[in-house]
Amino acid sequence: MRFLLTCNPGTEDVVGVEAGEEIPGIEGIDERRGRGRVIVWVSDGVDPVSVVSGIYRMRSIHSAVLLLVEARVSKNELGLEGIYKAVLEYGLDQYIPWGSTFAVSAERIGEGHEYTSVDIARVVGQGVIDSAKRRGWTPTVRLNSPGIVVHAEVDDDVFRAGILLSSERSLHRRGYRVYDHPAALKPTLAYVMLRLSQAMDGDVILDPMCGGGTVAVEAALLFESSRIICLDKNPRHIRGAYMNALAARAHSRIEFLVGDARRLEDYIDPGSIDVVVSNPPYGIRMGDPSGVRSLYKAFIPSLYTILADKGRAAIITTESAYIVNISRKTGFKITGLRRVRHGDLWATIITLKKT
Repeated sequence: MRFLLTCNPGTEDVVGVEAGEEIPGIEGIDERRGRGRVIVWVSDGVDPVSVVSGIYRMRSIHSAVLLLVEARVSKNELGLEGIYKAVLEYGLDQYIPWGSTFAVSAERIGEGHEYTSVDIARVVGQGVIDSAKRRGWTPTVRLNSPGIVVHAEVDDDVFRAGILLSSERSLHRRGYRVYDHPAALKPTLAYVMLRLSQAMDGDVILDPMCGGGTVAVEAALLFESSRIICLDKNPRHIRGAYMNALAARAHSRIEFLVGDARRLEDYIDPGSIDVVVSNPPYGIRMGDPSGVRSLYKAFIPSLYTILADKGRAAIITTESAYIVNISRKTGFKITGLRRVRHGDLWATIITLKKT
């Protein structure tokens, strides 16, 4: 069995590690670096239910697909013929129960294609229908709430197709997000940042610009014994963070504080925090790079003060060069720089260690 796992581009290796921890019987992992794709091979002798259960436990992925078809196709219009032929020859209709409805979710990755994702969906859908007709029936296409979703994609010159195992709604859309912060961090990225910070159960974990509380909630769901602190200068965001934590049934494990990240020592005892994970404002989003840099200039030294010896931090930003420069001057060791896709932006996750 092969499975295609989708994720934030730039986090593929973290997904690979989590897959190895959660999915039984893995024989191989192919991390498509920078593409937001991880393919895993699972032994045929493993119980499929335990495999799918393991996939559902993962917190770093957006979707999971039972991968059935993979073929080379051209980027010109002839590629659509190759896609149709691959679908028809495999017989994807075998995975659509008799009388069920289906839809095709398609994506095109890369540049230079002479066809769109809409074209891919159309051709794959026709291939499924024509294959089913050979077996004596015609499945019905239903775009809203279909019984089965066929996932199809062209990644440069590779066509892949299979059955979507996860919901049509991306798994990064956690059910607890009842308050939507205007610049919210994806929960999948929050999980990845917690991993990259080397946070462990029992650590004291702080998000000093918590917004809607995504980092704090993910930490509370991941760790059982950690003290978790959620701080923001805007009382409205703190109320929203509490609402999200309440929806996740994690509110009793999180401390909520109104405070300014530029003066963390006013609210947090110096040297008392093991891990800081944060998504501070981006200048590119706020339209005020100078104001954001002023915030960073005060925040980084204050962060150094409240961290314990050998404390760690993970910060996601589009102002990586500026933060790296301030952090080094403050005394931090830069332990990692990682480019990741966050929504429509490429940002950098910077990991720091107090020396």
